[in-house]
Amino acid sequence: MDAVADPILAVIADHRAADDALTLILDTLDEDDEEAMRAHNRAADRCLDARQAMNAIVPVTMGGLQALVAHYVRYQEYTDGFERIGAALEGCDSTLRLSMLRVEITKSEQDVEVANRPTVPDVIFAHRAAWDAFQIAPHEDVDLDAAYEAQGDMQDAFDQVLITPCTNRTEALALRAHLQWWLAEEAELAADYQPKYAIAEARVAELGMLLNGGVP
Repeated sequence: MDAVADPILAVIADHRAADDALTLILDTLDEDDEEAMRAHNRAADRCLDARQAMNAIVPVTMGGLQALVAHYVRYQEYTDGFERIGAALEGCDSTLRLSMLRVEITKSEQDVEVANRPTVPDVIFAHRAAWDAFQIAPHEDVDLDAAYEAQGDMQDAFDQVLITPCTNRTEALALRAHLQWWLAEEAELAADYQPKYAIAEARVAELGMLLNGGVP
């Protein structure tokens, strides 16, 4: 298994994107602005969810372990980080192959989770369909309920795009291309889409780093 295929890389990228988006909000947060606080709370919840997802996976390759170490160093999480790194190293053999790594989630649980999780092609297709439907949905002045429903479907579909991890290089390329398309299409409305627009930008950057074989 190569470094790109290690599942830890996708969740590391997701956590970093969520944290970067939260940091952007905190830099200009007005605590007296209710909408800004709601956006902050959503971003904080996503960051926590991303961290929990990352903590549920142990790297299975040396490249994945290196990425995890670098990620913890970046956030200076030495105590918690060393515990996680120790858990990963516990399963290593004398040649440092991680194929016999003891994972925190049993294989059967992982298989069920993967089987029930939508794939990158699934979420890309669903988002593009929802986005197209929103473009032709009735205006709010004509049918408020239909307009809100189309907007909600589009937003829910995009949320899935942002949180679905890639399992191989082909999916990473497809996801990056889709996000780049969306960023270009919605550039004029970037402020209205925050913090999701910033999260998408961060995700594109993370995918670029991943595809180029870099370590954060």
